[in-house]
Amino acid sequence: MGLADVEKWLHQCARCSSCKYLYKNYNPSCPSGERFWFETFWASGRVWIANAIRNGELKWSESIRKAIYACPLCGNCAVQCQQEVSDHLLDIMEALREEAVKVGCGPLEEHRIFAEWIQKEHNPYRESHNDRLSWLEEKKFPEEAEIYYFVGCTSSYRQKQIAKATYSLLKKINANFTVNPEEWCCTSPLLRTGQTELVESIAKHNIEIAKKMKAKKIIFSCAGCYRTFKEDYPKILKQDLGIEVLHVTEYLSNLLKDGAITITKEFPHTVTYHDPCHLGRHVGVYEAPRELLKAVPGLSFTELMRNRENAWCCGAGGGVKSGFKDWAVDIAKERVKEAEKTNAEYLVSSCPFCWRNLEDAIKTIHSGLKMVDIVEILNDII
Repeated sequence: MGLADVEKWLHQCARCSSCKYLYKNYNPSCPSGERFWFETFWASGRVWIANAIRNGELKWSESIRKAIYACPLCGNCAVQCQQEVSDHLLDIMEALREEAVKVGCGPLEEHRIFAEWIQKEHNPYRESHNDRLSWLEEKKFPEEAEIYYFVGCTSSYRQKQIAKATYSLLKKINANFTVNPEEWCCTSPLLRTGQTELVESIAKHNIEIAKKMKAKKIIFSCAGCYRTFKEDYPKILKQDLGIEVLHVTEYLSNLLKDGAITITKEFPHTVTYHDPCHLGRHVGVYEAPRELLKAVPGLSFTELMRNRENAWCCGAGGGVKSGFKDWAVDIAKERVKEAEKTNAEYLVSSCPFCWRNLEDAIKTIHSGLKMVDIVEILNDII
């Protein structure tokens, strides 16, 4: 992309400020604006920056670089925006970052590591590619299967308990699935930070693997990987993938509706659910996780005040977790405090990246909440 591809939308922002707060609710919606409290750090300010740069009225600088990267790309602004530009706000912000990389002003130094290590070891965590499936005791997998479980880098190298729970759960329900040690990073860290040079070749590699295994479905426990395959890959490759793409909660919810799985054991606890931005606002999956939770015997479900399309971001996305470490946790603290007000025992999500940042916030403020992924709960009771 780049600014040339979004040029026609750059003059559409009227700076009406509806992007700054929940529509007709006026609760805060933008972590960046609330933190830095200057027009440059709201969606409206970034659109005007993009427009001025495109028109040659503004030169790149360190302050502009900070402003365009100090955003988790949660997309809440796009939901609240009442102008025609709303459907293109995230595209503009990502295009602005890509433009920054093209002219040498971006990304942040912490983000350069992503491209370096994804090229070198196919993950952004500076880990060995050979250790991608080290969390799994099994070393031989079916070469072909109906379902390909794309584990993703965060579950493979950091939140391994989510990968283990997902794998175990798929085994328990006798899913015809496999994993592949040759999966590469989905490229979400590159796309969100404007480093797009490697993306197309990696996308082709990942899809070719799935087709070689004759998979009919690719399922994900990572919301970021899911969004990248679902929304970005078809645009990047300029074609339909030819394979059904599902988040694991969608897959399990479909089985539950069809009576293919039953949940009999109780989970006698009160839980609240955090909507990951990549799964919710970016793709529109809101009901599947809730359907699964509400189907659990003994579970009491309570909503966060800001939920579904109005959910407050966990703070980890868009490169913020690496580029603005303390602020990322501060964003998550607000979400944890909101969860505490529900009197829930468990804060549940369906993304390993959300899990990590919310757990960091829970520990930082010594909250009594327990962080858990949906598949962790289901694996214990199915």
